[in-house]
Formats: sequence, C-alpha cells, structure tokens
Amino acid sequence: MAAYTRFPGVYAFILVRQDPPGIILFDTGGLGSGRIIYNAMKANGLNPDDLKAVAITHWHADHTGGLAELAKMLDPASKPLKVYMGDKDIILMLDRKPHKLVIHPNLHIPVAYMPGRTPPPEDAEFIPLTPGSDENPLSDWDIEYIPTPGHTPGHTSYLHRPTGSLFSGCGLSLIGKNTVGIHFMSTDHKKALESARMLAKTDFTYHWPVHWGINMAKIPRDKRVPVRKDAVFWTYRILGFYPLFRYPAT
Repeated sequence: MAAYTRFPGVYAFILVRQDPPGIILFDTGGLGSGRIIYNAMKANGLNPDDLKAVAITHWHADHTGGLAELAKMLDPASKPLKVYMGDKDIILMLDRKPHKLVIHPNLHIPVAYMPGRTPPPEDAEFIPLTPGSDENPLSDWDIEYIPTPGHTPGHTSYLHRPTGSLFSGCGLSLIGKNTVGIHFMSTDHKKALESARMLAKTDFTYHWPVHWGINMAKIPRDKRVPVRKDAVFWTYRILGFYPLFRYPAT
C-alpha cells in the first residue's frame, strides 16, 4: 500500500506480513507525514501499533521527516520501533548537520540537505545495514537489502522476494511514461549511475520508487528494453535525467 505524504512528490510504502503478523514501512516522507501515514494505516483497516519496523532508503529529510512523529504516536508496548538504514547514512542522520548534494551532471548545482528529526532512543532503535555483510537483519521479512550508494553514501534499496517488489528510494525512478532511470541529484554521480544500472538488471516484478510517480505495471526483466545512450532525448539531458530502460504500456 502506498501513502502519499505531505512532502510534495514523495511516497511511503506499507507492507503487511501475515505470519507472524506485522507491518513494515519503507521511508516516512517529510516533516508532518508521520500522522498522515498513521491515519492511512487506520483508514485501511490496519492497526498502527502492529508497525514493527521502518526500512529507510536514505537519511534526507523528505524520507526521514515523518519518523520521529510516527514513532512517538505508537503505543509504548510497541517500542522501540526498529529502524533499518545503511550504516553510512545512520552516521549522517545522527550527525544533525547539513551535507551537500550536487544537482545535474553538467551544471553541478550544490544544494544543502538536512536529515529529519531523530526520534529518542525510547521510541526508535537504529539498526545499521552493512554492505557485504553475511547477516541480513531483514531476513524475517523476506526482504533483501541492496546497497545502492551514489545519491547518498549509504543509500539502500529493498527487495521483497515473495512479491517481487523493489523499493528503490532515489536509486531508480519513473522519469517518464513507462521509462525508468535516475535523476542526477547525488553526492557521487558516477556511483549513482552504477547503482541504478545494477538495480535495472535486478530480478524484480514491481517497482516502487519514492519520487515522480508510480506505475503498478509488472516489469520483469524480459519486458525491459534498454535505452541506448545515443537515443536519450534532449529533454532528459536538459533536466538531468538519465533513462535506463522502457517497458510496454499496459
């Protein structure tokens, strides 16, 4: 289930596990989105206190801004809420300082980003996800975490194997009608493109990006048509988008 959060153009995603019962949330939107997500769960017949975990793709405020508010609203018996995030991004989240992103591969426009509010230890427990580790803290959810650095140093995407659902954060986006790629807004453009190309080849069926829009079409690997570099439209180049593949309209 997708929840459209208060921050413009940002989604959070809710995944319900039947056995054992529980809810995991992917990202939390911007400031003020915690209550929106809480109410969205109630409106769809879910008990918000069944929320067991939050998987954060990266530390930026438009993805972590609703975390503290949401965690505070939960029943004390449900706390601390487990919050999973790439190890390098947890450091940036807790650092509470602005860090620079660069927009556009050619214009190189610097922009300062802040993290969302950090919940107190009694409300949330941060669990680092380490690239290359043999341990997967999300295995009980049948979720594989995929390090996708570039947009941020510790950016992480998540793959729910049973449903084939890829929660890509800013690692891969729907940038046009049936076109998937990235928007160059990164700490490292080269790594962001490498991560996006890797994700584009991943075995998933449904793609749930956080920005620009979502499409519920099935897009298994055999339906993805790579976009040649020499065929990239001038509009994409001007906007700083880089398309990677297209898929048939349904």
